[in-house]
Order: sequence, then structure tokens, then C-alpha cells
Amino acid sequence: MKITVLLSVVLLLVSGCASFQVKEVRVQRSPQSINLARAHALLKSGDKAGAVRALTAVTDAEGVTGITDEALFRLALLNIHPVADSGDNLLSINLLNRLNKEYPRSSWSVQSGPLIDLLAGAEELERQVKSLKSQNQTLRSQNQTLRSQNQTLGSEVNELNRNINQLKQLDQELEKRRH
Repeated sequence: MKITVLLSVVLLLVSGCASFQVKEVRVQRSPQSINLARAHALLKSGDKAGAVRALTAVTDAEGVTGITDEALFRLALLNIHPVADSGDNLLSINLLNRLNKEYPRSSWSVQSGPLIDLLAGAEELERQVKSLKSQNQTLRSQNQTLRSQNQTLGSEVNELNRNINQLKQLDQELEKRRH
């Protein structure tokens, strides 16, 4: 019986080894996935322009959930301008809006909400600053005009005061002659 059990174990081991074949599994990666990985590597190496090109290639290609949504978010971040002239961050806002429209359930969309609000607020503040600067310039110009008019009026007042004094003197001389 011991021999039978031992023989059974050996046969199982031998036949078991034959059935455990290692299969090489090749994962086919999409071009978007490859470009996203390349963008990550380029960002790590400090090549922002190269990363932007790779991310743009991902966002311009057919959308792939989990890849394109991340690329849209990262591309929007890379296009943010900290000191913006009005409209400089519109590309980032448009990318984030596209992310929310095309991938509403993505974790990247959830993160983009506050960023869109922040960028839109910054754009609005920039428009207000430009408007206030324009108003300030107009007020300065008006102030300059008023100062000039004030100087002219001051000169006219001085002239009128001299004329009044001369008239007073003439009036006093005429009074003296009458008496």
C-alpha cells in the first residue's frame, strides 16, 4: 500500500509537471497607452514640451477610458499659466470641460471641477483688472484735463480779481473827484 501511494504521488508529480506549462502572455498596448507612458517619462525627465506633444497625441486620438481622461487632465495642468493675460487659460478650461463632458465618471473629472472654477474665476478677475485699469486710465486723463481747466480758471480768477481791484481804484478816484 505504501508503494501504491508513493507511486501515485510520483505519477501525479510527473504528470502534474507536464501540465504546468508557462505561457508567455503578451499584452497589446494601445498607442494612447504608450504615448501616456511616454508623457510620464518625459515629465519625469523635465521635458515639458515633449510631454505636451505626447499628451496631445493621446487626446487627439480615439478616446480610451482611463487613458484619454488622464491625458486631458494632465495636458490641462501643463497649459495653465500662473500669471494670465485674459484668455491664456482658455485652452486648459476647454480641455477640462471636454474631460467632464466625455468622461463624467472619471476620477480625473472629479478633480477637474474645482480647477475649472478656479481658472474661470481667475479669468474673470483678469477681465475685471483690465476693465479697472482702463477706467483708471480714463479717470487719470479726466483728472489731467480737470487740473488743466483748474489752472485756466485760476488764471481767469486772478485776472478778474485784478480787474475788480482796478475798478475799485477807479471808483475811488471818481469819488474823490466828485467831492
